[in-house]
Amino acid sequence: MKQALTLELPAVGASVKPIAPAAQSEQDRVAQALRGDSLWLTIVSFLGFGLLLSFTPCCFPMIPILSGLIVGHGHHLTTRRAFSLSLIYVLASALTYTLFGVLAGLFGANLQNWFQQTWVLVIFALVFVGLALSMFGFYELQLPSSLQTRLDRANRHQKSGSAAGAAVMGFLSTLIVGPCVAAPWPAR
Repeated sequence: MKQALTLELPAVGASVKPIAPAAQSEQDRVAQALRGDSLWLTIVSFLGFGLLLSFTPCCFPMIPILSGLIVGHGHHLTTRRAFSLSLIYVLASALTYTLFGVLAGLFGANLQNWFQQTWVLVIFALVFVGLALSMFGFYELQLPSSLQTRLDRANRHQKSGSAAGAAVMGFLSTLIVGPCVAAPWPAR
């Protein structure tokens, strides 16, 4: 799209009227407020934002998953064991967000712009078209039978209510709800 604009500059020495600053976005206002606050107020603010994010609709399917992890431990479940499994689940989720936050920081402040380049969008569109063709029955996508057998064997030996299972579910749950719920962070 092209548009021609005419720009009239004031003469040298003429008085110039100051331009009003542009309105700040909500994200910029939160970032500005967090920069001026104390460390503890910032931590409490992020805890509050995180609690509010936990009430988004994307998090609701995670409630039965966490409940299944805890209840799957059986009749020998103690309060301490339930708390430790929940803590492991939450810490694995926090570690996943931390890992992706560090990676986002290393790749640059604005990954959204990078993911909106034409070639990236075309690749994702082709992947979705390929998956849609599989759903319409043009071909069948499945893991090789040797890998299916190995995963099935590992699944049968897995004990429900284990710390490793809670950690893996915390990691996977974060990946599932990640596109919908992201940790609040100030813009640079």
